[in-house]
Amino acid sequence: MDKGQKKLLVISLGISLAVLFAVLIFTIDAETLTALKSCMPAFLILSLAMHVVSLLFWALRIKLMCRSLGYKIRFFHCLNLVCSNTFIASITPSQIGGEPVRVYELTKAGMQGGDATAVVIMERVFDGIILAVGTILCVFALGVFFQDLALPDICMISAYTAAVVFSGLVLLFFVFARNPKWGYALMGRISNLLSRRDSMEKTQARFRQFEGYVAQFYTTVAQFGGKARSGIFFGLLFTALYWTNEFIIAYFICTGLGVEPTAALFLLSLIFQILITVILMIPITPGGVGIAELSLGGFYALIIPTAIVGIFVLIYRFIFYYFNLIVGFIASMLIVRREAHTET
Repeated sequence: MDKGQKKLLVISLGISLAVLFAVLIFTIDAETLTALKSCMPAFLILSLAMHVVSLLFWALRIKLMCRSLGYKIRFFHCLNLVCSNTFIASITPSQIGGEPVRVYELTKAGMQGGDATAVVIMERVFDGIILAVGTILCVFALGVFFQDLALPDICMISAYTAAVVFSGLVLLFFVFARNPKWGYALMGRISNLLSRRDSMEKTQARFRQFEGYVAQFYTTVAQFGGKARSGIFFGLLFTALYWTNEFIIAYFICTGLGVEPTAALFLLSLIFQILITVILMIPITPGGVGIAELSLGGFYALIIPTAIVGIFVLIYRFIFYYFNLIVGFIASMLIVRREAHTET
């Protein structure tokens, strides 16, 4: 871990712990202890286990998408790169820092750079499709079935904006996919920006490298639409399984804390999870820390007793943030050790 990553980790942990402490201070009262007596630990353990299953879904998505292109990547390698990805994503703004890690690890497993890049980009396209559809459906459900529920305007504005952005990004991808000249032009501009202070030889070499990646990327995308069509099927299938499983976890945490399990709780929790995920896409803090805790506390205070909101946020963030940091750090150290052995 370099100095920059250490700094981001310290900042991320500091913000998260400070906001968690504030949420606990403002929500814990005399009723909290009474509420915790009805806690069911089995549901809380199940919640953590479900998150682990989500990581397995993600690893399977990558493995099967790569297999559709003719690459045999070991499942453990896919799982390790997913876990390492969660560590980097937890300390970078908008949780987007993990993509280069996934591309790098796929190339280390024998994939060509353009193919690895295409797989990672297609992953994000699938995420965008599922989240865009989910956001639109949730906003519709809120307007039709829960008109009396008072949500902060900023939350709804974020949801509407995100639905438009997700849909726009997916549309933009398809536009670039159908117009290779635009892709080459974009890579040319990026190459020029990165080569401003380099010699002409380095600039030309970088451009040729980027041009090769772009050509390979378009070849791979064409394969996903042809002989590698199973990659799209498995990609969408495991993306839907991943996000559905992740979004249901909060409902089980609520149930584990003694909240009565009802259909309204399940649906509203699902809606809140999608809206919170959308809000966390905004690149404000590393890993969305602070924003996540406040969003969770603000939303779930509407549907669960205030006395356990702080405890709920603490458990939720342990599963989705601190657990990711732990397993991600271990996975990253395995990669570092492998690289060290390779050099020697």
